[in-house]
Amino acid sequence: MMTHSSGRPNKLRCWLSMLRIPNLAIIVLTQYLLGYGIIRPVMNMQRVEPPLGHLNFLILVLITVLIAAAGYIINDHFDVNTDHKNKPGKNMLEGMISVRLALRAYYIFNGIAILAGFYLSWMAGSFQLGLIFPAIIGLLWFYSSRYQRMPFWGNLIVAILSAMVVLIVWLFEFFMLLNSGDEFVSVMGQLSAINSYVWAYALFAFLVSLFREILKDIQDMDGDMKMGFRTLPVLWGINAARMIAGILILLTVVALAGAQWYLYSKGFTLPFWYLLLAVQTLLLYLFYQVIISRKTEAYAFLGNAAKIIMLAGILSMELIYISF
Repeated sequence: MMTHSSGRPNKLRCWLSMLRIPNLAIIVLTQYLLGYGIIRPVMNMQRVEPPLGHLNFLILVLITVLIAAAGYIINDHFDVNTDHKNKPGKNMLEGMISVRLALRAYYIFNGIAILAGFYLSWMAGSFQLGLIFPAIIGLLWFYSSRYQRMPFWGNLIVAILSAMVVLIVWLFEFFMLLNSGDEFVSVMGQLSAINSYVWAYALFAFLVSLFREILKDIQDMDGDMKMGFRTLPVLWGINAARMIAGILILLTVVALAGAQWYLYSKGFTLPFWYLLLAVQTLLLYLFYQVIISRKTEAYAFLGNAAKIIMLAGILSMELIYISF
């Protein structure tokens, strides 16, 4: 429990912990590196200024952060009893933050995000595009209330939403580009390059999040079993879950090798060597640890290692930017 020297809970630290500030920082970093490290430079090569603009880009990032923060709140709300068994004292709704206050913040965050999302969609010329934000909010609700307790579905939802952090940036840039007429024609020759980068990072985020969620399920296996949750390790056993996580890690290694070959063929040697030394090495180390680790206690470290791999992969965008 986070307390003052007097022993009382430190409310600010409790809120920062519940909102997973490091995770939110990774979201901000991901979207800004993608927008300003890849999409904007490629468009600028054609003397086209990205139509989303600086202010609207900031609004899009804030929408993503607000929805993610609200997702963490609702997840803690539904996980109070489970976290009490798996991670005692880690859930801030165990008496440290008022449930009523937390749910009020949840609705305020989502309300602001939906309104801002429809504003951006209107600016992009497709008001229906704004429906994506309530859809994501609903998916996070159902994940927290139901799907995270089911085999694989909860893992898949988190992985898809991680990929959406990447995809949504290009989605809005693309729709705004469609409305800009001559600028769209000017940048048409570079659309395939932008698509390649965006989908590559989205796939990386999807795969890393997917095996990380399975590793977290292994870590929480004992508490989940007591609560009657039907996660992969509970249903099929720790060995089957380890095997699936290992296969997904190897798939990530193979997919990343393909991306490295593409970068090397384009003369981007700096990101090629970075990905080889900083990301592939970590992936193979994680694979080895998954193979040899048979106790659930080891998987807290492995889950954190997966987060470091995610961050290391995201940082490669800066090296691609330098290489343009």
